[in-house]
Amino acid sequence: MWKIRLALAALAPLLLLMPREALACATCACGDPTLTSMGTEQPFAGRLRLATQVRAWSLASGQPRVDNLDLRELRMDLSVAYAPVPWLFLSVTAPLQARSVQDVSLAREGGWGLGDMEVGARFFLFRDREFSANHLVSVLVGSRLPTSVTQTARGLPLSLDAQLGTGSWDPFLGLSYTAYAGDWSFIASATGYLPTRGREDFRAGPSVLSTLAAQFQPSPTWALRLAVDGRVEGESNQAGVRDEVGSGAIAYVSPDVLFSPVTDVVVQLGVRVPVFNQLRGNVRPTPILQAALVHDL
Repeated sequence: MWKIRLALAALAPLLLLMPREALACATCACGDPTLTSMGTEQPFAGRLRLATQVRAWSLASGQPRVDNLDLRELRMDLSVAYAPVPWLFLSVTAPLQARSVQDVSLAREGGWGLGDMEVGARFFLFRDREFSANHLVSVLVGSRLPTSVTQTARGLPLSLDAQLGTGSWDPFLGLSYTAYAGDWSFIASATGYLPTRGREDFRAGPSVLSTLAAQFQPSPTWALRLAVDGRVEGESNQAGVRDEVGSGAIAYVSPDVLFSPVTDVVVQLGVRVPVFNQLRGNVRPTPILQAALVHDL
């Protein structure tokens, strides 16, 4: 027995000198200490991110006591993103939703379950340097998928407003630019959606979503972010009948706080406050409350 122990003792220094796979946090791997939400991170080969985001929102449309409609939704997005190579991020998002609609007669309907999933691929076309880039330009392509099932009540389909998705293929194309300057970072992005026909021959209007954001991070563990989020949407169409309700333009001011309680974990808390509303149909949105958790594996 003592011979075995002596042999192991002699081998111990050699085992310590053997090369092993290096493990590093996401910040070390990309050279960027910026706390980022899902979809705004710097890429490196093998980066894997998991995220969940919860949003609570509501809106009213129509004339009070005439054709008013109140819609409320609680939504949780489960996302995974993976970079097989440094210039490509692949992502999948699955929304879990609970939605209710109440019309002017106080009749209420609602549903819950899986909404329309989204798949995307982000291609990084330009970076000023391979490690700890200061400037990034990327293109996003993908589509929403018709994964939501038709919600029913007593065997009959709910109204389109109460459904969790349109049940259509909605391709999208986006462009974004990100800059890093010390404690500050900036992002500008725009993404256009071109929906196809889905449930009940409904086709949502084409839309463009845009974001301008600035983030100040004085510490490795927390940051403040302020964004202006906008949406421009065209008229929808159902069975050849045009509907302008919800079309037009709207903009939100979105303050957020991000903090990292442990390495490779980012928590984001914020609110989106509507400050410009030119949506047709007397649409009156409330602020959107949101919270997110991102984990790099």
